[in-house]
Amino acid sequence: MFLISSCDTKVDLIEEGLETSVVFGFMDPTVDTQFVKITKTFVTEGSAVDSAQDPGLSEYNNLAAYVIEYDDDHDSVNSYLLQEKIVTDKDSGAWYYPVQTVYFFTEIVNFDYTYEIGFTGSGNDVISSTDIVGAYKNDITTNLPEVKFVDDFEIGATDYHFKGITVKSSRNTKRYEFTYRYHYKEIYTDGSEKDKVMSFKKAPWVVPGSGSQLDGTDVYDGFAIDGEGFYQAVAGRILAEDNEANVERRVIGKIDFIFEYAGEDFNTFIELSEPSTSLNVEQNPYSNITNAIGVWSSRGITTFLDKSLTFPSVQEMALGQYTGELHFCSDDPGHVGTSWGCN
Repeated sequence: MFLISSCDTKVDLIEEGLETSVVFGFMDPTVDTQFVKITKTFVTEGSAVDSAQDPGLSEYNNLAAYVIEYDDDHDSVNSYLLQEKIVTDKDSGAWYYPVQTVYFFTEIVNFDYTYEIGFTGSGNDVISSTDIVGAYKNDITTNLPEVKFVDDFEIGATDYHFKGITVKSSRNTKRYEFTYRYHYKEIYTDGSEKDKVMSFKKAPWVVPGSGSQLDGTDVYDGFAIDGEGFYQAVAGRILAEDNEANVERRVIGKIDFIFEYAGEDFNTFIELSEPSTSLNVEQNPYSNITNAIGVWSSRGITTFLDKSLTFPSVQEMALGQYTGELHFCSDDPGHVGTSWGCN
């Protein structure tokens, strides 16, 4: 969001009519409720910091916003009037929190349709349209029972597993991201315990081409999971916390796979918002919305949650060369009586 204010030099901006609508909305075909954030810039002659805490300056009252659904022939199929929703868990920061207003409509969007948002705000007709990202396709399925980081375990001579995840692009989808998370629990010498999680994010895949070229014919196998690298990373992060004296044991947990994907306009916004790596640090704000700033696009997320480690992978976590001294154990009933069982 943007805030226009005056500092030491008094500049009369109010008469310039610089109030502008701000829209961030991403149609998600994986959920049944679509949310949109609509606010506005404002001009203040007072403190910018104090003004940012006042939602009345940023939010519209009684805004009539809609989303129209168009089929392949660009015929209107449905129209949805956005409803207001007050949420109370906005993160703290420079802007007002924890209460904020968002807009939503309830619908599972159609992969083959186009969605147009429109409203009148700050004296202007605001409008934008987006295609929907296609269904996500890869070689990991919900039938994946366990996660394999080790093929065969042997102390000092483990055969680690390396897997490249193959992703098939989908229509209208420009960017793919992959993250996997490792859950575990720390039990401390004073009897307390804490659930912990480590996230490992891979570099994104940005599909070549644009527009009609995003037809879902590209294939990518660059999301690699290196078994040995996983254990090395776990050990490195734990040792960096420098808390070993207080930990009695760590209970081995499960793995989540998170695949996120975004439309072309959302990808452009992400790329232009990234920190500059050159001496030219000037960045141009990106918007695909007429008479407003922000982004109206599409994204999706596919998750595979709570996947157990294979038997050899558990052994390596508890006894292996990188994590074997970090007090890991398994509370799986099938591991009772083993040297790595918690009980």
